Amino acid sequence: MTTQSPVVTPLASSKEVIATPWVAVPVDWLIAYLRWPWLAMTLALVWLNPEADPETFFYVYLIIGLAAFHNVLQSAALYLRFYQFWMRLVGVVVDLGVAGLIILIAGSQANPLLPVAIFPVLYAALGLGVVGGLSAAVPMALVYVGSAAIRQHLTSLADIYTLISHVALLGVAAGVAGLLRSGSETGIRRGNIPLIGAPSKELEQLQRAYRHATVVRQMATTLSATLSYDRVLRTMLELSMIAISESDEINPSLVGLVMLFEQEGNFEQLRVYAGRNIPRMDESQLVSGKSDLIAQVVYDAEPRITGDVSNDPVFSQLLCMREIKSVLCVPLRAGLDTFGVVVLGSSISDFFNAEHAELLSTFCHQASLALKNAQLYQNLQLEQRRILEKESEARHKLARELHDGPTQSISAIAMRLNYVRMMIEKQQALDKVVEEVAQIEELARKTTQEIRMMLFTLRPVILETRGLVAALRQYAERLRQTDGLNVRVDAQGYRGQLEKEAEGVIFSIVEEAISNVKKHAKARNVLIRLRVEDHLLRVEIQDDGVGFDAKAARLQREAGHMGLLNMEDRAEYLGGHFSVESQPGAGTCVRLEIPLHRWSAVG
Repeated sequence: MTTQSPVVTPLASSKEVIATPWVAVPVDWLIAYLRWPWLAMTLALVWLNPEADPETFFYVYLIIGLAAFHNVLQSAALYLRFYQFWMRLVGVVVDLGVAGLIILIAGSQANPLLPVAIFPVLYAALGLGVVGGLSAAVPMALVYVGSAAIRQHLTSLADIYTLISHVALLGVAAGVAGLLRSGSETGIRRGNIPLIGAPSKELEQLQRAYRHATVVRQMATTLSATLSYDRVLRTMLELSMIAISESDEINPSLVGLVMLFEQEGNFEQLRVYAGRNIPRMDESQLVSGKSDLIAQVVYDAEPRITGDVSNDPVFSQLLCMREIKSVLCVPLRAGLDTFGVVVLGSSISDFFNAEHAELLSTFCHQASLALKNAQLYQNLQLEQRRILEKESEARHKLARELHDGPTQSISAIAMRLNYVRMMIEKQQALDKVVEEVAQIEELARKTTQEIRMMLFTLRPVILETRGLVAALRQYAERLRQTDGLNVRVDAQGYRGQLEKEAEGVIFSIVEEAISNVKKHAKARNVLIRLRVEDHLLRVEIQDDGVGFDAKAARLQREAGHMGLLNMEDRAEYLGGHFSVESQPGAGTCVRLEIPLHRWSAVG
């Protein structure tokens, strides 16, 4: 069955320019600062006007108070980086209204309050250009004409000339400020000077790069402070989505997934380990199926951008990907190890670009190194836990063997000695007392042998002094004496090529195998064979016991039962291979292969 795969577009090496929202520039801060002295100057001019009516001062105070409140809002928007272009237009309109109302209320022929009218005209020209400045000068001129007509100030040619000069001065101010802005625009186009009063692509790119660098630094700081697998994944996903959203919050149209391969080397089975803006049903979901997008990302080790993934066999299993129209997929790898993929999706078509892919790749690279460290740390913790479990198991085993063996024997010796004392007190026949003492002596001898055997198996001294073969032969001799088990050692080609540590591990494996023989096999003969072939030490422990079902024992070993798991762990520690062959009624053969070069005793 074939499925239609989405068209996957390789990423271009060149970066694309991203359209960004309006960014407040210094002219807005300058106007916000200058508005305070303008309002103070307006109030002073009204007070100094000899023709001003004191009854109108209340309205002047009210207007200036509202203007001051408006400036506070403008300054707060600038400080919080919420400033938008429409807010500049609102500022121009408010300033024009304030100036017009003040002139109409408190202006006079002796003091026409011309400086009050010039400020909003200059603001409009710097912020909106020549056209904006002249557009602001027109209502100010109409205010002057209306004020003079209302107050009947146009009674002579001198009054008319004064009014014309004031209107002309407003036009000149608008033109000069507008030309300054136009000159800055020309400098920007030539690459000479920065643009004042309009959004600059260079400034936007610098601000965006600064935000990205800040988020990357934040992620590096966070990841260096944790070794938690889950926290590494969730931190990486959240910060990368915030960086791509170009804000302090994640874009609601974005969904994010961290999908890791369930088994190493199996690239067709993934699990969702972390997600943002995804439904609960998609959390920790195991998805299977071959995805062309994921396959290309994994094998090429490069990010990919594609569109609709509704027909993809992997993403079609996730509810969060049903309405997605743009997908960015980046491999999560460290060196040659691939952990999985990071997938970002958007409901907006063509949302992702090359810059997003490069940014997410940076995050994934940092997260991969953190994941590698976290994995090593978890493996170290697991190994430490296993060592503690082995140590605890060895203590329990020693305590159990002491309780079942020497402790019982010593208790029996004490009881029988008490019995001998009673026989002597009752003056029983001497031959019976001697017979009982002989039995006690034999029991004490066997107990001594058991204790020595236990001490020998813990760490035979001969293993340190004379090597593995001598230790195995002495162990076989003790088994014959204590357990009546005929153990034979056949060593050919091995002459101490391994280090003492490796020999100690091999001896413990043999001892564990012999312990299983004594407990379960009901064998009479055991052969321990050592061979050196093809740069390997091959060890076999073969018995003629009742045998067992090796397949069933393997299942028990995987469940953590029997001593087979201990032997296999020790073999893995040496970098070797461990296997067991057995059938009911046909005995058992335990095989061990150890590479000589890894534990060579030759310097």
